Amino acid sequence: MSSKINMTGGIPTWFTSKFHDDLYLECQKDESRFGQAVRIETDLMSNEDKAFDMMSEFELQEKTGRNPDTPEMDPSTQRRWVDTTPYHNSVLFDVDDDLDIKLSPTGDFVTSFKNAVQRKKDVIIFNAFEAAVGSGRRNNSTITWANQDGNVKYTGLNTGRTIAHDTAVGNASASDTGMTTEKIELILEYFANNEVNPNIPIWCAISPRQGTNLFGQEEYVNIDYNNQKPLPGGRVLKNWMGINWIVDPLVVKGTNNDVDGDTNVFECWAWAQDAMILGIADSLTIKISEESTRSYSQRVYVHMNMGAMRFDECKVIKVECQG
Repeated sequence: MSSKINMTGGIPTWFTSKFHDDLYLECQKDESRFGQAVRIETDLMSNEDKAFDMMSEFELQEKTGRNPDTPEMDPSTQRRWVDTTPYHNSVLFDVDDDLDIKLSPTGDFVTSFKNAVQRKKDVIIFNAFEAAVGSGRRNNSTITWANQDGNVKYTGLNTGRTIAHDTAVGNASASDTGMTTEKIELILEYFANNEVNPNIPIWCAISPRQGTNLFGQEEYVNIDYNNQKPLPGGRVLKNWMGINWIVDPLVVKGTNNDVDGDTNVFECWAWAQDAMILGIADSLTIKISEESTRSYSQRVYVHMNMGAMRFDECKVIKVECQG
């Protein structure tokens, strides 16, 4: 391969194919932080929303006597919809630009596009935790976090879905307002109370500040409690205290956003993996075209179309933490 390639003779056919494949593979090779932590559905149409039905709990009845009537259950389902949104952008390169940096799968250009795609996916999922969800047979109604007791304090079975920053429930102390092992115990208690399948991974998203909080916990830093070093690489810790941890600056402190409306807190979301759905209509489309009206410059165009939703509130809980 030549050490320098330009476009003065038109873009080579092999380059178009190679560049497309390199960029696509780089975007698919490493899943985004939140993308690895949700249920992914890929059979969506780009111009249509997708419905998912959640069946009510099935319970077996005792059989009494011989040849009794066969019982039956009228399945009650709750239909929810994933609304997808297209996203796109492009870069225009001059006809005399050197293509070397664009050819390398690990070059700055490919890396920048990959990061943009993965970050957008994370934002879509993160925003879905508290967003209203379309529901009904024809997507004509909504389910909000608030009307599912999302902004009610969790104190035990069949209560709310928010662990307050100053909770004193269980072993927690009202004076420990950051992320603590006692709050983690309450997260696990919440999922146990809601009979979440123990084989389903549990995830929790925290800000770097809560990561700092955890470094102050004896159970977190002491190797006697851990199979691996805390937060290797600083972003993800798998299966510590039964939870997979994502450290991400998307988790920010709000203004008077605690459950009582008078304290600035970080809202840290914990969820079972099947509680959140990422619907993908177009994971990635890449096109390279020649712009004759722009001195035959080459336009690299990237497109994606996806959306996320909260599928089951019983498998999601919010944890408030002060800085």
